[in-house]
Amino acid sequence: MSILIVEDNTISLRTIEMILQSNGLETVSAKSGRQALERFKEHTDIQLVLTDLMMPELDGYGLLEAMGRDPSLREIPVVVMTSLSDAETVRKVVSLGCKGYVVKPIREETLVPKVRQTMRDPGGGAETLLKPKFKVLEETGLDPARYDELLDRFQADLGEASRAVAEIAELPGPDHSARKLVAGVQDAASALAQGRLPTLLDALRNHGTCDWPQLKDALDATLAAVVAAVEKRQRLRDKLARTDPASAVDAG
Repeated sequence: MSILIVEDNTISLRTIEMILQSNGLETVSAKSGRQALERFKEHTDIQLVLTDLMMPELDGYGLLEAMGRDPSLREIPVVVMTSLSDAETVRKVVSLGCKGYVVKPIREETLVPKVRQTMRDPGGGAETLLKPKFKVLEETGLDPARYDELLDRFQADLGEASRAVAEIAELPGPDHSARKLVAGVQDAASALAQGRLPTLLDALRNHGTCDWPQLKDALDATLAAVVAAVEKRQRLRDKLARTDPASAVDAG
């Protein structure tokens, strides 16, 4: 899961990237609203947009309008970053679907709480399949390296569980191998996953059964989200390796 930063000022963009990345958040960047719309096609894991208002090609207002017209984008929450904090500006961006704003110059103590608040309560109906990385680190006390280890293990276990459920019509008895594989993702799901998967696994553990077709769908959807997160992590590491090889080992 990542945050799309839309900002045409190179220094401001890099500052925001560093603030978010230092807080365990993954970022994607664009320098105009038009470029931002292209980023949505390239990255399917964007769960929050931070956008400037005054930009070339397509400004922040135009980006909000374009996202509102697109059913696949309108549920993604948007926070506006602007030096224009007058009431008329606020009313206009809220009317276009903005979930909040941050007044420039951007400061870490203002930006990070707003981002965390919006990611926890996006105000939309879209299902979030993975918890944000910073939230997992806060709740579990893991360090980033242990988080990466858990995410990789979760990906492998989800794949095994999904394949096992797909190969059988039903799961008879507590000793069935497929049931054991599914139960094996329980701990990681409670730490990493949102959406329906933790609830369905709780039902399996507490009642010995659940809606197996729904569970198969939830396993597959969560696996796709984990694969996207792992791929995004690798892209970030590759990018950092090109600019600062020493820092690449700490990315993710």
